[in-house]
Amino acid sequence: MPRLILFLVLVFAPFTAPYAAAPATNVYEIEIVVFENRLTGLEGGEFWQRAKEKTNDAVDMKDAVVAGVTPAADTPLAAAAAALKNSGQHRVLTHLRWQQGAEAKSLSKPVKIMNIENGLDGALRFYLSRFLLVDVGLTLKEAAGGALSGGMENEGTVYRLNERRRVKLSETHYFDHPKFGALVRVAPAKTN
Repeated sequence: MPRLILFLVLVFAPFTAPYAAAPATNVYEIEIVVFENRLTGLEGGEFWQRAKEKTNDAVDMKDAVVAGVTPAADTPLAAAAAALKNSGQHRVLTHLRWQQGAEAKSLSKPVKIMNIENGLDGALRFYLSRFLLVDVGLTLKEAAGGALSGGMENEGTVYRLNERRRVKLSETHYFDHPKFGALVRVAPAKTN
């Protein structure tokens, strides 16, 4: 009898897949907190070469759209952003939240992530391949004097954070660089 049940499951399983329940939503809420590390000695004695201006490798910025709302205090990453601000060892560069659908990479538009005053520029692309994926492409410019700045006269070091990652829903993902980092959270959008 158990062999018969196993046989039936194996034979009919491929035919039941098209009739499986569709996902509850295709709209997701994306939240990002980008912050600068001000911890001394965090670089581990690395020497940073000055990079020429170029586009981010992970995210094509030519089609980036400006979307995002500075989140209210009750968002999932608001407590993390507040803790980073209050630590004295980090500086929050931007904290954004927006909603968008999960589309194929060729159809998805990257969202512009920037704070010109602090030298932050880049984009985040959220899309659906076989899994939900996030591409983060951020650039942080440091002025020649060591202060982070977005000014055009800037001759300092340019730091890049380019990473692609599969994301699980409602989990916080940390994108790491010795000079700055990003926290990203993707969750199904709440229906009203």
